[in-house]
Amino acid sequence: MHAAGLGQLVAGSLTVDLSCRVLYSDESAVLISTKAPVKDLSRLTYVKNAFVVVGSVPRRRSLRQSIEEISRELPRWQLPRSRRPFRLMFSEDGQLTSVPSASRRELETALNRATGGRFTPRGGGDEYWTVSRRHLSEVLFCERVAHRRREQPGRGGLAPDLAELVVNALGRPRSGDVVLDPFAGSGALIAARIRKPFREAICSDLGYGDGSIELLPDVAHHSKVRSLSEDARTLASVPDHSVDVVVTDPPWGEFDQQSVPAESLVVAALGTIHRVLRPGGKLAMLVARRLVADVEKGWRDNGFRVGRTYDLLVNGHPATLLVGDMPMTGARPPREAQPPSG
Repeated sequence: MHAAGLGQLVAGSLTVDLSCRVLYSDESAVLISTKAPVKDLSRLTYVKNAFVVVGSVPRRRSLRQSIEEISRELPRWQLPRSRRPFRLMFSEDGQLTSVPSASRRELETALNRATGGRFTPRGGGDEYWTVSRRHLSEVLFCERVAHRRREQPGRGGLAPDLAELVVNALGRPRSGDVVLDPFAGSGALIAARIRKPFREAICSDLGYGDGSIELLPDVAHHSKVRSLSEDARTLASVPDHSVDVVVTDPPWGEFDQQSVPAESLVVAALGTIHRVLRPGGKLAMLVARRLVADVEKGWRDNGFRVGRTYDLLVNGHPATLLVGDMPMTGARPPREAQPPSG
């Protein structure tokens, strides 16, 4: 289960991280088939609750009927005899729900016989969930996967779970990738990207020069990450066609305390991104939704192709993620980048 409204992004991200097959997806849940170890699933920041499916039964007219059938089928599912305490949870369409006490007791007894553990209402042991979704034809009986605590973003920073989704929207990473964020800020996107194979990562932001912005420690101390205090509209230290992937979250308001509209800044930076990106290189850009029309036009004018777009919320604000590439051939020549003002 994941944050509502991110279904497409999460499903695609899971295929990148777990080499899985998506069996079902809706606005807040994805059902997958994978051979990846459970520990890989527990590390994913963008998954709120993760489960291993123990077994399933056909969806009935009431959850009570399905639970009773689960109790009868459970001995055949060969649960390990852990003798650990357990508790039971029941979920319908992402909401916890109650069930008749007789049906609950029947399932508690079946689990006690199968695992040797005893029911505890306060937790502290294993968690078994009965999960149903409106458009899923089966009711799932699952064991919850212990999940690491979700990191909180720094003030004004991009949340780690969202940063991971943005990075994964570009597809499977390659160990030879040179990655650039020309509006890196604290480096949340680069922090997500360097958890995967790469050759070099470049963070650029004018705030590094005057000390107004500091990189996250994992990024600042990484031997393969280079930081630049350069204007995104020029990036003088980055050679032509030297970057494989650009992933960025440009400012949504004013730039460097100047009256430069955000859309104008992004469009100007696209000329430089075109210069440094190799033909066939990939680009992911998170922008305020009100800027999308101007930014998409800027992509086209600078020879970029928009492959997919995702509408989402960032700290409650409407945003759109644009994902695409620079075609190997036939790209329009880029517009000349605007020099920095002042």
